[in-house]
Amino acid sequence: MSKRSKIVTIACSVAILLFFGLGFGQVFRLNEAAALASDGPAAGTLEVIGTGAVKVKPDIAVLNIGVTTNGATTAVQETNTKTMDNVLARVKALGIDEKDIRTVSYYLNPEYDYSYDKGAAKIVGYTVYNMIEVKVRNIDKAGEVLAAAVEAGANVNSGISFTLSNADAYYSEALAKAVANAKSKAGTLAKAAGVSIGLPSRITENYSYYSPMYGNYNSMDIRAEAAAGAVTVAQGEIEVTASVSVSYTY
Repeated sequence: MSKRSKIVTIACSVAILLFFGLGFGQVFRLNEAAALASDGPAAGTLEVIGTGAVKVKPDIAVLNIGVTTNGATTAVQETNTKTMDNVLARVKALGIDEKDIRTVSYYLNPEYDYSYDKGAAKIVGYTVYNMIEVKVRNIDKAGEVLAAAVEAGANVNSGISFTLSNADAYYSEALAKAVANAKSKAGTLAKAAGVSIGLPSRITENYSYYSPMYGNYNSMDIRAEAAAGAVTVAQGEIEVTASVSVSYTY
C-alpha cells in the first residue's frame, strides 16, 4: 500500500470513530434528559396511623379458687387434699370438663415459734396452700360454680377474670376498622393539602390490645350469697383494639 493510501485510510478511520463517538454521546445526553423530564418533581409521602376497637361480651369466666389448711403436723396435707377433692367433685358435677381445671399453686409451709432464746426457732405447725384455675365456658354458670366450690370447702379466692374463646375473630374486625380509620384520615389530610393519593404504598400492623377483665370476690361474701341462693357475677365487656400505620404516595 502506498504512503498516500495509508494516510487516506487512517483519516477515514478517525472520522468514523469521531462520528460514532459523538453520536453515542449525543444519544446518551438525550436519554439522560428524557429520564430527568419523566421523573418530574420528587414524590411526597403521606403517613397516618389508624386505630380500631371492638367491644364484646366475654364468653369464658376463669375462676381462681383454693383451699388453705393449718395443722400441727404434715398430716395437714391429707386434710387439704380431701377438701380439694370435694371442691373438684362439686365443680365437675356442674359440667366443668377435666381439661378446664388445672393446679396453679401448691405449697407446704412450716410455721415457726421464734420466742426461744436458745437454739433455732421451733416448728409448731404447717400450712398447706392449694390453688386451682377453673375455666367456665358456660359463663352464666360462673356464679354457681363459685358458690359450689366455697360450699365444698374452698376458702381462698384470688379473683375472677373474663376472657374470649374467639379473640382472633374480634381482632380481625378491629384490624379492618383500623385500616378504614387510616384511609379516612389520609383522605382528610390529602384534601386539606390539595394533593391526590391512590392506593396505599405500605401498610404495617402496629399492635394489638386485648385485656381480660378482672373482679374480686371475698370467700365469706360468696358463702353468704350461696346460702341465699346464688352468687351474682357481672360480666361487663371486653375491648379488643388494633392499630396500623399506612403510607400513601402523592
